[in-house]
Amino acid sequence: MTYIISAILVMSGFMAGAQLAYSKLYDWRIAEGDGSRLKDRYRNASMNGTIAVALYLVAIVMFGELLIDWDAASTWYKPILVLLLYDFGYYWLHRLLHVRKVMQKVHWVHHMNLHPTAVDSLYLHPVEMIAGLAFLLISIVIVGPLGIGAFLAVVLLHTIINILHHTNLQLPYRLAWLANHWASSHDAHHSQGGNYGVITPVWDWIFGTRS
Repeated sequence: MTYIISAILVMSGFMAGAQLAYSKLYDWRIAEGDGSRLKDRYRNASMNGTIAVALYLVAIVMFGELLIDWDAASTWYKPILVLLLYDFGYYWLHRLLHVRKVMQKVHWVHHMNLHPTAVDSLYLHPVEMIAGLAFLLISIVIVGPLGIGAFLAVVLLHTIINILHHTNLQLPYRLAWLANHWASSHDAHHSQGGNYGVITPVWDWIFGTRS
């Protein structure tokens, strides 16, 4: 439980820091984000954060042996395999979310903002939230149970990458090139379409959806 609480605090702090950075670093913004409905967006993000924690806990209780090997040492390559497999699966889920009827019923919530900010990483329809996390958990099951350290690393990286997609910032540092790439690509997704991949642009290049 200590591990889980620590992970929640890290993820919450990272999102709060990213949102604060957007509010202060005017010159580094990709575009002016939508400042309306902030209370609704924070409320929705809080609800989805609660759903995410509950889903992880339920999954660990019900399918723990498929997700976590408490006795195993964490190996460096299994989290990478999980995230790459998730990236491929989520690419197709994301394209499904852009089918007109699915967009109108589910994904429109997330696309209300043409230039999202960090809080919008969790500004989702609950169905989309659950589906995305289910894909991540299924990816872990396919690769095989992870050591507790590797499991927490996957959860943290998944969350942090999602937040970085929505920072709406271009940081003037070479080491920030990957974060800048994620933010600019996803901002273009909201304003122009395409760019359905989450971690790498590979699937967008292969299937002709890179914008």
